[in-house]
Amino acid sequence: MDASKDNAINGDAAALSIDRAVGELRRGRAIRIVGGRSPAGRDGLVVTAVEAVQAPLVRRLERAADGPLLLCLTPERARAVRIAENAHGAVAIELPPGTPLEALRALAAAGVIEPGSTRFERIDTSPECAELAEAGFRLAKAGRLLPALVAASTPADASLLSVDADDVAVRERPARRSLKLVSQARVPLADAQDSTLVLFRDEYSLGEHVAVLIGSPDVRSVVPVRLHSACLTGDLLGSLRCDCGEQLRTAVRRIAELGGGALLYLDQEGRGIGLANKLRAYALQDAGLDTIDADRRLGFLDDERSYDVAAAMLEQLGIARITLLTNNPQKIAALRAHGIDVAGRVPLRGTANSHNARYLRAKRERAGHLE
Repeated sequence: MDASKDNAINGDAAALSIDRAVGELRRGRAIRIVGGRSPAGRDGLVVTAVEAVQAPLVRRLERAADGPLLLCLTPERARAVRIAENAHGAVAIELPPGTPLEALRALAAAGVIEPGSTRFERIDTSPECAELAEAGFRLAKAGRLLPALVAASTPADASLLSVDADDVAVRERPARRSLKLVSQARVPLADAQDSTLVLFRDEYSLGEHVAVLIGSPDVRSVVPVRLHSACLTGDLLGSLRCDCGEQLRTAVRRIAELGGGALLYLDQEGRGIGLANKLRAYALQDAGLDTIDADRRLGFLDDERSYDVAAAMLEQLGIARITLLTNNPQKIAALRAHGIDVAGRVPLRGTANSHNARYLRAKRERAGHLE
């Protein structure tokens, strides 16, 4: 056993450096990513998140760099904007000196780029630093930022926090989520007056997740359960662009009718990309993309959500066998993979309107939803 883990006041140094690295990127600062299996891992790669960085830091990084600055994009973003249509890993673009920050942000976010309109020295679809860039993308996503980085090789600098790429990969896929039950209280709901809210905090993310216990379900038998990812626009504001709010309220009523169960309200806005990026995706949908292509245009996977946290919540609540209220087969597969016995499924049918029809169609035809 590593004695330093026992003796350090703040615990595991690797976990601590990763948490701090996410905070640094959110504040627009640079970090150094080291390790991995590539030769670049010896000296590391200095990265900063395009969305949060300010121009003075970019210029300082440019002066300190041993070579050209790089703009690192996910393969999803590179393919979507036709920078590298066959990319399967991180794409690195060499930036001309003095490239304006506005141009970087356009490339990293919602700017439309036509073939041949970019003027860069080199576009590398298999960069030596790809593994380190992938770790940077994970950290940016953990901070709910766009997965796009300004990167460079630079000499040692004491002001830079250093994080190991291998530690990032391990943290992203913990063997078991570390959740803490923080507080709970009885909260009568309009559609289920006998309800208790139980708040969990996730050690590995910014998330706070809520279990809504409806009635007094017998955890020794099959318990009706709904996994519901947070949707501010639909759940709170009644947005017509999705069916989330309707599904939430329908699920509460249905669980009450079934004699009680649990609704897990998961802090995973916008398929796990965060509210800011969900709104960016909405703007792209207004320009003609469907929900899946809009997320790819921003550099994300089709669905960034993880349901290991839901499995951990059910475990702490003593619920092992469930009937899942869902139209999404991925939720069923994910819970089963984490040891939850999904004994059955109850569909949730939403109401189509002129604002959400294309969204509902994309969920059925492209995301494989069952209803």
